[in-house]
Amino acid sequence: MKCLICKKALTYRLTIKDLLWPDKISFPVICPQCQQGFAKIGAGRCPGCGRPQEAAMLCAECQAWQEKYGWHLKHRALYRYNDAMKAFMQQYKFNGDYMMRHVFHDEFVQAIQAAKADRVVPIPVTPTTMKTRGFNQVGGLLTGVKITECLQTRQKSKQAQSKKTRQERLATKQPFCLVDDCQLVDQTVLLVDDVYTTGRTLYHAAALIHKAGAREVISISLAR
Repeated sequence: MKCLICKKALTYRLTIKDLLWPDKISFPVICPQCQQGFAKIGAGRCPGCGRPQEAAMLCAECQAWQEKYGWHLKHRALYRYNDAMKAFMQQYKFNGDYMMRHVFHDEFVQAIQAAKADRVVPIPVTPTTMKTRGFNQVGGLLTGVKITECLQTRQKSKQAQSKKTRQERLATKQPFCLVDDCQLVDQTVLLVDDVYTTGRTLYHAAALIHKAGAREVISISLAR
């Protein structure tokens, strides 16, 4: 086996537990050196967007969302969007390396299961993105998770969020609509995205789900 990131050979030392239950062995997919490049977000974070910070209070951005909508998302992100995460997203999301989904899959799924939501709703991609990339990068991280695809994009294609300035992202008009048969009344809905940047995408989605009668809307992303 080779590290999915640096391509160096991986070694794994079997334990007694592995010998007794070989079907439950979870082999590493990246080497320790590459793993150290990713920075987990600890307990010190904004209770709204998950931004790393010392104060246990809403950051200025979440206060602005609260003022705009009358509510704010309770968001959790697992990792900081540092250079290592940026390189990962480039290889996985933009270069279309679908194997890279394995790097964080198990950890991400555990975090989603811990949220204990009634519905897990991934942020969709446009038909053009699906055609050119071949997959939804969020869906790739959710393999094996029961999801509810109640959101769809209004546009066939759009300018990549990564190409927009912060102001342009915040000015983005509602890009989503709900599918007709989506039943969300009195449900706790977990929205899932790959990266939380300004929050604009998740708040667009959350606003629709709130209007559909959801009891609570929370969200999670791999990076922040």
